[in-house]
Amino acid sequence: MSNMKTRILIITLIAAVVFTGCARKPAPEDKVLVTVSNRTMTLRDFNDRIDRLPDYYKRVVERNKKRFLEEMIAEMLFYEEGVRKGLDRDKEVQDILREAKKKVVITKLIKNEVEDKTKVTDDQMKRFYETHKESFKSPELWRASHILVGTEQEAKDISDQLAGGASFEELAKKYSTDATAERGGDVGYFRKGQLVPDFEKACLKLDVGQASDVVRTQFGYHIIKLTDKKEPQVQPFESVKRIIEGELKKVRQSELLDELVMKLKDRYKVQINNDTLQALEGPAKESAAQEVPAAPERPAAVEEVPEAPEGAANEEEAAVK
Repeated sequence: MSNMKTRILIITLIAAVVFTGCARKPAPEDKVLVTVSNRTMTLRDFNDRIDRLPDYYKRVVERNKKRFLEEMIAEMLFYEEGVRKGLDRDKEVQDILREAKKKVVITKLIKNEVEDKTKVTDDQMKRFYETHKESFKSPELWRASHILVGTEQEAKDISDQLAGGASFEELAKKYSTDATAERGGDVGYFRKGQLVPDFEKACLKLDVGQASDVVRTQFGYHIIKLTDKKEPQVQPFESVKRIIEGELKKVRQSELLDELVMKLKDRYKVQINNDTLQALEGPAKESAAQEVPAAPERPAAVEEVPEAPEGAANEEEAAVK
């Protein structure tokens, strides 16, 4: 009997030590940061909210956490007032919540059944790379520097100084009115079609290291020097690996999504009433056809202006003024 009492006492003491050790002080992040009515926000809640922000907004908030806290407090106040007025039971609010819940559930399902099951191996990426190498060939590139001035005579004077052995970069810094002057006139690398046509045409005629005669564009008078040229070349696998991975994942996710839809259609027995569908589509199609006005005839003398390559206009302005 005494042995049994001794064992019980030992077990009780061990349990007391264990549970005392488990009852640690709350972590700093579990401390209450704000209380609004009977609702609390801990430091952990606050930091978790910041972590869920897009990267750009996260950087902004990190510089002014107090202001973000004030916005969260205002959000808590608005919610409390909305609940007090019974808006949480409003039919419109309930409909929105049901729709939001549906979308969250769908998003989670697709993540579990499609995104998380999309795996792309290095072997698959390498095979894709080897069979599509031409797609990863970099374009032919040129690099140029220029000196921009307002008059032809100024440009000729600069051309004479270059012929006498003056430094192109130093002359650009001294005389050029373009924003590139501070870096010796360097325009950077460009592809065909990115720069002002007259400027680009003069560049492509030059050998590397050669300076042009005076070239006139809508921005003024230029002296142009071709500083480098890069021939088209296939980019190494490592530099395009992430691009390939993204493309292969898109293809595989599309396949998995189609498979999931077919499986679910079979499971839940989808039936479409074609008579109802035809009644739904018929009047809409007819009215749509009636509402579309005939295209006006184009005057024969007006030529269609081809659309500029995407981003070319901006790049022109940035590279050559």
